[in-house]
Amino acid sequence: MDDQAEPLDLTTAELALDRGDYGQCLELLGPLADVYPLQDPNGARIRLLMVTAWMGQGNETDAITMCRLLTRSKDPELRQQAKQLLTVLESPSLVRPKRWSMQLPDLEMTATGSGTPAAQAKRRRRGPPPPPPPPTGPTRAPSLGFAALVTAVLLGLTVLLSGCVRIDAELNLPGPDRLQLSWQIQNQQGLLLPWQQQIERQFRQQFPDLSITHPTPGSQRMSSPTLPAKQLDQQLTQMIAITAAATGLPLSPPSIVLRERNWLIGVDQQFMLEMDLSDVPAIDALHIQLKLNNDHNIHSLHGGEKVVLHLHNWQWNPLGFGTLAAGSLLIISLVLQTRRRLLGYGFPELPS
Repeated sequence: MDDQAEPLDLTTAELALDRGDYGQCLELLGPLADVYPLQDPNGARIRLLMVTAWMGQGNETDAITMCRLLTRSKDPELRQQAKQLLTVLESPSLVRPKRWSMQLPDLEMTATGSGTPAAQAKRRRRGPPPPPPPPTGPTRAPSLGFAALVTAVLLGLTVLLSGCVRIDAELNLPGPDRLQLSWQIQNQQGLLLPWQQQIERQFRQQFPDLSITHPTPGSQRMSSPTLPAKQLDQQLTQMIAITAAATGLPLSPPSIVLRERNWLIGVDQQFMLEMDLSDVPAIDALHIQLKLNNDHNIHSLHGGEKVVLHLHNWQWNPLGFGTLAAGSLLIISLVLQTRRRLLGYGFPELPS
């Protein structure tokens, strides 16, 4: 979708769609569809939600008609989603075998309220009751090891079925006590994955100053503004929590430590980044790379390990450097004047 268009808040309609209240969802989206045309990015999103609501109601006619209009959209991502929905809607219905259904006998009720099936049921209930089932004991919850194994398998299948995912992050130090973080997520599907869409939606709500763009189909590039180290550490902790909830990965917030010493002409910076990925399973289809301060060394991060990165950086201080240069020139001027008086020229005078 177009990054320049301001996204419309459709949270209420999406919540109604999630809980299966398709009628309320269509009531909320109908007036908005009259305001935003199909060519508008927000209008396309509104109509895609309406198609989903119609599918939930079983109204395939309106859903197919709207999907055919959405397949002509200029947005490649939206056009691909509409084609996928249209394929599902136009697929032929399979004949259900009769043996898959249970048929109840016709109840022939008389004026007194009695019937033959009821009398037969009474005759069947005259026999002895069936024996009780054998005792099996209380139900036991699965062990912790079994739950961890199932979680690791599901996470691995999710990433593998989603295609190879590559995450490139870059952390820069543009000035004293200033940090700037940017990262790009790229997958091979050419479309944003569901967890990418959830992350983007929550990031836009929580961090309005965060820049989110889509350089290529299926990729996300997010850049934070230049912030103090402590503020960026807090923001990064919230981002990691949102990402962990969307992907299901047990991610721990990183630790950022920045020590600085001011030498007047510049600032000596000692930066340390610590990331604990011990609880994250190692997945071959997931590649994470980190670059620090435009350095040529690229650090690859893998699940199941603990990473500690150090960086030594020097930041020149233009104000301190100018003050030192002015003081040096003043000292040189005083030395030259002293030498002039010692040579017998006296103090410098204005021309008469």
